[in-house]
Amino acid sequence: MKIVKYLPLLTMLIIFGCHNPFRPNLMDSSTSVIHSRSPEELLLNLEKSYREKNINIFRQLLHKDYRFELLSSEYSQIGIDMDGDGILDSWWGYDQEIELTRNMFERGSSDGTFPVADKIELRLQIPPQEVWEKDPAVGRDTWIVIPCFFDLILSYTSSNSVYMANGIARFYLVEEAGSWKIIIWRDESNL
Repeated sequence: MKIVKYLPLLTMLIIFGCHNPFRPNLMDSSTSVIHSRSPEELLLNLEKSYREKNINIFRQLLHKDYRFELLSSEYSQIGIDMDGDGILDSWWGYDQEIELTRNMFERGSSDGTFPVADKIELRLQIPPQEVWEKDPAVGRDTWIVIPCFFDLILSYTSSNSVYMANGIARFYLVEEAGSWKIIIWRDESNL
């Protein structure tokens, strides 16, 4: 008789198993779409791409005509021969930047000196809009130039070590179809 009393409860447990009918399934509403509706949002997304070591986010932030520019004192140390003349150049383009950043995020340094960092952090000090500049070059009247102090920190848990770089980066930003992109990243720090 006691079993009959609990039969409806037993039937419910069998039908629903571990499912709670009073708690609906959670839906994953995450997306890989990154919004860069303002220069600030773009630079915050840049920090996010480094923090998450996410090359797909990083790629969305760069304009198709992107250039990374170095100081003249750095060409011989980290320059790339972009025009095939045997001389290291002061800049590299979109494809090279994606490959170098992918290495940093997934494989470590290109020359094997550094393994993949356990944690990567890019900290940008985004100045107030009053400090932002318009690019004075002909044809660039809609570009915004934002100088940012930065800290790049690569942390290695196994060796309990940290590699840091800091200085000034000057970001040349252009708006394209309602989204801001980095078209030039000029590194004004010294190695």
